[in-house]
Amino acid sequence: MYVKKVAVVGAGTMGADIAYNFAIANIPVVLRDIDSKILAKAQEHIRDVMKGRVAKGRLSTAEMEKRLEKIQFSTQDEDLLDVSLAIEAVPESLPLKQKVFQELDRLLPPLAILASNTSALSITEMANVTIRPERVAGMHFFYPAHTMRLVEVIAGTETDKDVTATLVRLSEELRKIPVVVHECPGFVVNRVLMASLAEVLRFKEEQHLSPQDIDGVVTTRKLSPMGPFVLADALGLDVAWDVSQILQKAYGERFNPGDELGALVRQHHLGVKTGQGFYSYQSSSKEPSLNAEPMNSEQQDELVNRFSLAMFMEASRLLEEGRADQQSIDIAMRAGAGLAMGPFAAADKMGLDVIYDKLQGMSQRFGDRFTPPSSLAQRVARGQRGEKTGRGYFHYKI
Repeated sequence: MYVKKVAVVGAGTMGADIAYNFAIANIPVVLRDIDSKILAKAQEHIRDVMKGRVAKGRLSTAEMEKRLEKIQFSTQDEDLLDVSLAIEAVPESLPLKQKVFQELDRLLPPLAILASNTSALSITEMANVTIRPERVAGMHFFYPAHTMRLVEVIAGTETDKDVTATLVRLSEELRKIPVVVHECPGFVVNRVLMASLAEVLRFKEEQHLSPQDIDGVVTTRKLSPMGPFVLADALGLDVAWDVSQILQKAYGERFNPGDELGALVRQHHLGVKTGQGFYSYQSSSKEPSLNAEPMNSEQQDELVNRFSLAMFMEASRLLEEGRADQQSIDIAMRAGAGLAMGPFAAADKMGLDVIYDKLQGMSQRFGDRFTPPSSLAQRVARGQRGEKTGRGYFHYKI
């Protein structure tokens, strides 16, 4: 399907960034919101982002003005009547998103695609309030959407293949990296990241450590380009809390974040946007200083194992459920979370037998959440060790 015009519904920061991406790709877009003040703020934000491109020599001033002309800022329903695709980017509330989808279903042409930018909610439950569930999918951009390259394209239970194919092709037109995911709460990146965050929160409480202690080790040991607490503060602790509740309800106690995250949210300490989260952002730098060597070597090794293996376990569950293949999961974690290697490539590098033994020991200490997955056990039983044998989750020349 050819997409000639797009609507983005909800002009917050994410909605504005999504509209920016379409304008930069020369695709006409209507940015729709009920609040003209929010639209004015979105327009200012988009212009500022484009000015940044001009300052770096990636866009001329004349080209910037032409791209800005591709965006129509609107509070009117009638401006949506001829769009081929509408992407809702309203707050992460299922009843609210369902209400938006019902309105879009009423307004848009019969073959138009309705997409949600949700980070964790059910595409099928949104589709079910429309009369076109086969034309409904997820198109999940990552924050900040004007720089992050990953788009998760999520198929609901009734989504047509033509719809996912259209969204994949459109994502590529935006110079993004699309990964197709069969619907599940949290999809790929948020599900894997939240599993590791919950594990790190447990470790923090058990060891009585500070966020700086943990983030310093995570970054210096190159587990992730950003520590989990810096990342949570940047995303918003209210968002992290909401996602954790969705995932805990869906998958159980391994996603229980403990008491601290909820307590911070109740105190309205939501991270960077409120000036206080796991860190304080009252200083002018807004960058927390991290301790490079805060723990003894035994603590550091345990943190490394629990952080990385919690990721591997959740990635393995996604694989075994058939939500995505190993290559797609690794691409998503690299493009969406900034990892140097995806969890399956990292496992192959370390050695699947080594990973299996580590998980056996951890399952004895921490229970079922670290029980080696059958997909790993089968590979080890077949003599597949990863890079050193040429076969693991991927194939290698030896």
